[in-house]
Amino acid sequence: MNNAVKSPEPAWYRLFVIVWMMIIGMQWIDYTEPIWYQETTALVTATLFAVALCEALLHSRPWLNWTLKSFALIVILRIILGIYIYYPSGPVFPDQARQLLAHSSPYIWFALAAWGLFDLLIRLLTDRAKVIMFLSCNLLALTILDSFTSYYLWGNVAWLVFAGLGWLVCLHFRKFQLKYPQGWVKLRKEPLKITLNIVVIFASVLLIGVSMPAVSPILTDPYTAWKKRGAAVQAPGPGAVPSSETSIIPSPNYPEEVLSGYSRDDTRLGDGFEFSYSPVMNVISDVRSYWRGETRRIYTGAGWADLDKEGRDTHFYAGGGDNSQPLVNRDAGRIETRKVEQIVTMQTDKDYPVLFGGYAISSVEVLDEEPEARPRMHWAGKEAELRWSGFSGADPGYAYPKRYKVTAEIPVIPVEELRQASYDALYSSRNVNGQYLQIPANFPQRVRELAEEVTAEGATPYEKMELLQAYLRQNYEYTNKPDLTRKQSEDFVDSFLFEIKQGYCDYYSTSMVMMARSLQIPARWVKGYAPGSMPTMEMMQRFPEMETGYSVSNSDAHSWAELYFGEEYGWIPFEATPGFDTTLLTPEEESVDTWSEDLAEDDASSEEMSNLLDGMDPKVLRWVFGISLTTLVSSLMYMFRSELYLALVRIRLGRSLTLAEKISFEVLRVVRRLRRQGLYREEHETMRESIVRWELDQPELAQLLHPLLISFEKANYSPDTVLPEHLLEVKELSRKLSKAVKGRNNSA
Repeated sequence: MNNAVKSPEPAWYRLFVIVWMMIIGMQWIDYTEPIWYQETTALVTATLFAVALCEALLHSRPWLNWTLKSFALIVILRIILGIYIYYPSGPVFPDQARQLLAHSSPYIWFALAAWGLFDLLIRLLTDRAKVIMFLSCNLLALTILDSFTSYYLWGNVAWLVFAGLGWLVCLHFRKFQLKYPQGWVKLRKEPLKITLNIVVIFASVLLIGVSMPAVSPILTDPYTAWKKRGAAVQAPGPGAVPSSETSIIPSPNYPEEVLSGYSRDDTRLGDGFEFSYSPVMNVISDVRSYWRGETRRIYTGAGWADLDKEGRDTHFYAGGGDNSQPLVNRDAGRIETRKVEQIVTMQTDKDYPVLFGGYAISSVEVLDEEPEARPRMHWAGKEAELRWSGFSGADPGYAYPKRYKVTAEIPVIPVEELRQASYDALYSSRNVNGQYLQIPANFPQRVRELAEEVTAEGATPYEKMELLQAYLRQNYEYTNKPDLTRKQSEDFVDSFLFEIKQGYCDYYSTSMVMMARSLQIPARWVKGYAPGSMPTMEMMQRFPEMETGYSVSNSDAHSWAELYFGEEYGWIPFEATPGFDTTLLTPEEESVDTWSEDLAEDDASSEEMSNLLDGMDPKVLRWVFGISLTTLVSSLMYMFRSELYLALVRIRLGRSLTLAEKISFEVLRVVRRLRRQGLYREEHETMRESIVRWELDQPELAQLLHPLLISFEKANYSPDTVLPEHLLEVKELSRKLSKAVKGRNNSA
């Protein structure tokens, strides 16, 4: 047998592969660190380092290698559990051993999975094609997670690219060493020159990546769409990204930069902004609500007129909670309401012109421990705004309450009944403030025509507004940086609907209000905050100091529309901005979103699937998981069957295989497999005699059998050097031969 190539895997190459594998593995550990328990992360990290060290030092002695790995895992597990979970007591055996076994789950499974995956990959990734495939899968996974989750993984991607480039360079030099051994000896005499060239190439590639300009995405990715739906993703650390949209305020640190937040000036809408995730307040409430601030009713064509032009009919309110005179919402309607208490804790030192709460506030009690401070508030009953005028008798720096309790009377909307109500039935009294139907004299006619076209199929005002809401949500792109170069019309709504066709909440809500008014539906514009996000149960268990309730940040600043449906039903919120869903209380006290019907059907399907999984027997779920896992493992074993076979041969022999030996064993494996397809090899026959006989019996297979025979004889008897490409050729011939024989048998 040819032994010209004694070391297909040089020691230096294997050492570098272990280093690159560890770098890649650490990127995944870094990603999972906020998700896993601290002890799990520590155990997996220590296990990987121990396995890598054993693999580097004891690769040629497999039994000792595996023994030391097992011993190292037990020692590491004992240390980690002692640090994070408990300190064992009693004799080492059996007391401490029993305690270790009892407390090892589930941490041990993560460590074993990391060990097995490391050993499997380092033995399977032996050629450039597999390495490139492995790196591509990792790169794709990290980029997807970076784009569609709350984690910022650019650094992890950079490390992956670095490790991948290093691995490919090592593969190149390994191939060079095997193909040109004498040239390799000369090349090793100039390590500085080689290293310098590699560093220059690496630096150039990474520098180009770092220097690329940021380009806004053409399409909105699924995660961004979901994030803007109002469901925040909880994740500790700097990678966490809250959800929701905003109005805009200037940044105090960078005057030229516009950040999201509660807007004070709405007279000119439309500029782009950056999201600010600074906290605003925490709200404890049994009902998910929009935290309503102010309303506007006079549209100017560029935005909304300020408070001075609108005016307010207000009366003084001293507060005091349930014992005080209730605040009267003059347009509340006659429908049932649900009383909800909401405790607001401010997390910013800024003051605001109103107190925030669910619609509509009926009483407020300031909970600050300032006995000398007397709150001064003014209630605008028509607009249902509680305007804040500061404290009397308090420190001048004490301008806004830090904590207050709101009691809100949230209307319970009979949606099905409202869908049947005609225009005449809703507005028969005509007792509607004309300013809620106000439209500028120069309001573009094409906006009116579009509103009529979109709502033509609606039989009642509520159905028309549902159609209008669905149209805006489905036909315009959400972005916090709209392309204002498309704008030609002087009217804000007209330019959004027909020219810019992209924007944020102010665009959608203002368009909803004005298109509703063009259909003679009273409407007003509202600004405040979206509900924010709540911590999950797991997050509360892992971080007890985390506050409960809805966490609201400046990124949750938002605007929406409220439409008036007569004295019977009053004002009802409508959410036209895609990615948000305002909730309505129904008579059954269930929250229903106001999305379009097709999206509601999707939600119902998802809920049915969730209920189906919840109702399944745990044993059935375990069987399903087991079958899925078995199928996955079987598929991987089939894909890498040749590599697994050679790995078993290598373990049996107790040493590494040369390329010539790998070719020989691969051919023998194929011959044994052909026996199951009817091609038998007699005991007295040589390989040549068997293959020649098969060629005579099956001439159509000769073009595959003959090259296989030549490769086998060259590997065993030729003095020529066997190259890695020869092994790849044999594997490809084996695959084609098996496919051809199987196809012949099926046709027969």
